[in-house]
Amino acid sequence: MKKPYLIFFVFIPTLIGYFYNILFIPALASFLFYILPIFMLYLWFWVGGKFAQMNIKAFPSILIGNSLGIVSLIIYFWQFSIVAEGQRNLTLAGLSQAFSASLGMYIVNLALLIQPEKNVVGHTTIALIQVLGLILMILIFTIGYYLNKRKIGSIDLLN
Repeated sequence: MKKPYLIFFVFIPTLIGYFYNILFIPALASFLFYILPIFMLYLWFWVGGKFAQMNIKAFPSILIGNSLGIVSLIIYFWQFSIVAEGQRNLTLAGLSQAFSASLGMYIVNLALLIQPEKNVVGHTTIALIQVLGLILMILIFTIGYYLNKRKIGSIDLLN
């Protein structure tokens, strides 16, 4: 597989998350809420394995593979913590949440368990969802990378 394809793979979570948000159809709600996150996690695990097959070192692979998620989280905090509500760029604010949106109800349920205010879903909870989504995506990508690297027999834990 050629390296330009890896750049395409970086955009997969954001594309799926974007369509997850705009194509919500009540008839497909159970599919979208429960099946799509499992598919997304499997796909991201697979993408981590593809990075391992390209003989790119671990840290750069994890950083490049999740770069759009990291940038999205930075933009999310910029748009929702620094920029005043009336001055937000709605396109940026929406797209900044797309990377982890495809994880759906699994991340929401986890965030609700550890949110500071048990009866209120506010900015803190939504920010927690974004952070947990990125952490989960990095974790799944890393597991996919190392398991595939181990399978091909050239693991180097320090690089």
